[in-house]
Amino acid sequence: MPASDQAELSVDLAALAANYKTMQKNAGQAETSAVVKADGYGLGMAHIAPALATAGCRTFWVAQLNEAITLRALLPDAVIYVLNGVPSGTAAQFEAHDLRPCLITLAQVQEWQGHCRAGKPLPACLFIDSGFNRLGFGEIEIAELIATPDIFEGWELSLIASHLACADEPKNPMNGAQLERFRSALAVLPDAPASLANSGGTMLGPDYHFDMIRTGTMLYGCSATAREEDALQPIAGLRAPLLQIRQLSAGDTIGYGATFTASGEMTIGVASLGYGDGLSRHFGDQSPSPIRFTIGGQPVSLLGRISMDSLAVDLTNLAALPFVGDMVEIFGHDNPIDRLAHQGNTISYELLTSLGNRYNRIYK
Repeated sequence: MPASDQAELSVDLAALAANYKTMQKNAGQAETSAVVKADGYGLGMAHIAPALATAGCRTFWVAQLNEAITLRALLPDAVIYVLNGVPSGTAAQFEAHDLRPCLITLAQVQEWQGHCRAGKPLPACLFIDSGFNRLGFGEIEIAELIATPDIFEGWELSLIASHLACADEPKNPMNGAQLERFRSALAVLPDAPASLANSGGTMLGPDYHFDMIRTGTMLYGCSATAREEDALQPIAGLRAPLLQIRQLSAGDTIGYGATFTASGEMTIGVASLGYGDGLSRHFGDQSPSPIRFTIGGQPVSLLGRISMDSLAVDLTNLAALPFVGDMVEIFGHDNPIDRLAHQGNTISYELLTSLGNRYNRIYK
């Protein structure tokens, strides 16, 4: 049995599967692949990936080779792409674990080609920079690539992909500009399946779908368009027990830096969760709007700075005073994660991927 002072992270795998089916419906005829990097967005790839495979997902994306090797052990038959490409000297590991690199430089293409020519043709993705300026081949690099003799021989071009910078802003002209750059790249490259849309890109419509969409954040019940109403079913809930309930008088302060001072009599609760659990200490005194959690569906405000292991909330005006051991919902059914992220001047993706390992994790 978990300790009574331990915070609780619950993950609803049925809701995850339902979100996958919803994204599949939105994708039309395109294949719906899943992004499970950063340990399944902090929720546990060991549980997330098999649940998605059971829901029908066949293609998965991670960022790093070590993530891909872990994922391969979980899903022996899945197609797995690695976004960071093939680091020098690792092509044999990719082959051994049946992994597909997203080739992002001419040097990586040449390394992959050289490895394949010494053995057999192996599949890889060519990643195009359509304006995001992070990873991949821009216009100059594409011209250099196609001018290199026989560069596409000896290996299999299984996919051409790119990434949208502003898909969470449907009216942003950057979306259309990237779509046109991607189409221009496809026109000069060998024929291959194509992928441009992430979660938000999927919602931009069929022009962005091509042959495969890559859904990440919306699988996990987070909004891809910065509007709470766009989020799918929430799959994660984070709760922390109250360790102590205390009374304050006017002039009393709370926590490090004494950043909160009581103006009168107050009742506060101290909950067992802090920045050691992934909730940034800056939520406490640098957020653009008051941080609110809930207890039994009732909103409670965060008071003072978050410590490594605890935080304080205002219980003064609750209709019924909670007890020690009652749970404060950090995010979940009553307090959507997108709302909390907005209050803390961050994004829900960062909240999820910052989650620590001290929780009692419950998979439903």
